Amino acid sequence: MNIHSLRFKLIVYFLILICLPLGVVSFFAYQSSTAIIEDKVSESVATNLRMLEESVESVLRESRYSVTPFLINIPYRQFLQKEIDLTDYGDLSRINQIMSEMNSIQNSARNIYSIRLYNSRNRMLLTSEKTMYFYPNNEVLHIEGLLARGAASPHWHLENEAGFTYMTRKANYITYPIRLDPTDDGTILFVHVSEYTISDYIKKINANDNGMKMLVLTNDGQSLSHTEDDGLLPPLRFGESPSFLKNSKLIEEQEQGSFTEKVGGEDLLVVFNTSQSTGFKYLAFVPREDWNREVVNLRNDIALVAAIAVGAMLILSFLFIEHIYRPMFRLLSAMKQFAVKKDFGYQIEEKRKDEFGILFEGFNRMTQNLQQLVKNLYEEKLLKQEFELRLMQSKINPHFLYNTLNSIYSIAKIHGVREVSEMTYALSHFFRHSLKGDDWITVKEMLDHIQYYLRIQKIRYRDKFEVTIDVEDELMEMPILKLLLQPLVENAIIHGIEMKKGKGTIEVTGYRTGDDVVFAVSDDGLGMTEERLEEVRKHLESGVQSSDDIFALTNVNNRIKHYYGQQYGLQIYSQPGQGTTLEVILPQRGGGNHV
Repeated sequence: MNIHSLRFKLIVYFLILICLPLGVVSFFAYQSSTAIIEDKVSESVATNLRMLEESVESVLRESRYSVTPFLINIPYRQFLQKEIDLTDYGDLSRINQIMSEMNSIQNSARNIYSIRLYNSRNRMLLTSEKTMYFYPNNEVLHIEGLLARGAASPHWHLENEAGFTYMTRKANYITYPIRLDPTDDGTILFVHVSEYTISDYIKKINANDNGMKMLVLTNDGQSLSHTEDDGLLPPLRFGESPSFLKNSKLIEEQEQGSFTEKVGGEDLLVVFNTSQSTGFKYLAFVPREDWNREVVNLRNDIALVAAIAVGAMLILSFLFIEHIYRPMFRLLSAMKQFAVKKDFGYQIEEKRKDEFGILFEGFNRMTQNLQQLVKNLYEEKLLKQEFELRLMQSKINPHFLYNTLNSIYSIAKIHGVREVSEMTYALSHFFRHSLKGDDWITVKEMLDHIQYYLRIQKIRYRDKFEVTIDVEDELMEMPILKLLLQPLVENAIIHGIEMKKGKGTIEVTGYRTGDDVVFAVSDDGLGMTEERLEEVRKHLESGVQSSDDIFALTNVNNRIKHYYGQQYGLQIYSQPGQGTTLEVILPQRGGGNHV
């Protein structure tokens, strides 16, 4: 198939018109459906996150409430606010009683790993393991270091430093500090919950077969559990920040949301939520292959439907194009017959009632008109040749007249008849300019021609008018169409000055304005009424030749528009009793379209 043919272009255009909208609709449908599926997956994952949050928060809340009986024990509170003397049997007995109470609370609470009581007044540390430490013991120094870092504020925080005496192994736990007396920060109770308690809940949820994994982070991004390498997430130790998360800043700044993250070369959907009570961040990771399975199926369905639609539309388009192209090919064949074989009498015989029928009829009329036009042009060419022959013969008469006037001028000058000699001299030079074969002269030659004409008219009218000519020197060599201003000067004399009582004035001016040149012929004669002026302007605008008194103006205006362009021409201004001004507007470059 010819790629430059109209048939090929129509097929391409139809294919674009079919595929482009279908592709756009399919793309947005896929994007919208994908977003809906992701939202549904995020909602499902968020439900699991809330279950994990409720479980963990319940453990922490229960652990805090378990020490409430100890907190409301006023005798303990009063005892810890005094200076304790270990040599006093009563004080020592009360300390043992406090540690026994703490041990009893630890044993009765399922999730409490350990309880410690620090008294800053006596720099003493008591544990639920019934161990007592005094400064400068390392355990006391450890607690005082925590307090110095702000660990006394009421919130859960990580602590993965093992005890030095009462713990035989390294322990990871989260701690919640509680002031024994809200009005006194001298005694603080530390409730510890083991990492394994949190990990057990996470493992139970991660044990499902949906591929989803969960993590719990503190508000500053530290892990609350130790995880092994499960093939989906890299291993993570307690208190360690997940470095594999590139959007960790987003998790810290927002309370909840979701995003996709590439971990270990696999795309994961990450959904997170923030606890309002503890500030912990609960994260769920879902493999793309799990949550994107429905999206892939949807994409395949859309692609299949789009392919079927494109195939069907191509078949329909081909049939439609053939229906259009067949009459177009018929018209093309006729045009070739007409243009290549020059068969101006060729006609399309096929009759149709649609738009192609109008084209066929128009083609038939065009060939008929062109056939007639060729005939007319041939006849016109013959007439033109005959006219040129007669014109050559007629040129003898003006030259004979010019030579005769020169003879009359010589005889009048010999016999001293001044007026006859001046009129004859001016008339002979006037004819000499008029008989020049070139249609283009300079502005200087045009003004000379006008002055010869005015010399004749001034003698004829007995100095009835005065003439002033003021044209810029820069315009003198500008080429201009011959006989543009002389008819306007003649019009000013006949229609402006001749009927005026008294002496009149005619002014011829020429100047540049912008990219144009203006030549004006003004008189102070009778002028025109507003109705007559409007009539003349309409006649000039129509361009129709007339045999009345504005024939010369119409002729000048038409010549200007023909040689210089439609934007140029003749403008007329007049007022009754004040005179008339005719302006010729030409391009400053001069010369028009003379070649």
